[in-house]
Amino acid sequence: MGKTTGITLFFACAFTVFQASAQNEILGFWMNEEEDAIIEIYEQNRIFNGRLVWLKDSLDSFGQPVRDVFNDRTSLRSRKVLGTNMLSGFIYEDDAWRKGEIYYYKSGNNYNGKISLDDDGSLRLKGYYSILFFLGRTKTWTRPTRPIDYGIR
Repeated sequence: MGKTTGITLFFACAFTVFQASAQNEILGFWMNEEEDAIIEIYEQNRIFNGRLVWLKDSLDSFGQPVRDVFNDRTSLRSRKVLGTNMLSGFIYEDDAWRKGEIYYYKSGNNYNGKISLDDDGSLRLKGYYSILFFLGRTKTWTRPTRPIDYGIR
């Protein structure tokens, strides 16, 4: 192996490690803006998803777990909201996580989404209909300081 080939291989490996590190920065627990839910973002086969792991009001008025009653699919309306994926199918490219969907259980709506990290470490989550990204809303999530206080390990 020549010197040039070795240097090229070194930089290619270093870039791959750096990119893997950057794309994994969103892994872990995130509290929504309203501070009434915590979502755990996880990676599976280079696809990033996020499941609801804590809900401030996890019981309905009858003392039962909150159900996904507004879901468009009637077969899913009886499932518990806790544990449901709120983020699905995000792919890391160009310093952001794109091409995923955001599910908002309070309305039963799905939105296209984009996730990015701010310089201060907070997560910016933009949801929009179809290709109408200019009609979207952006939410800012932060990491809970002590997840164990919410029964999360």
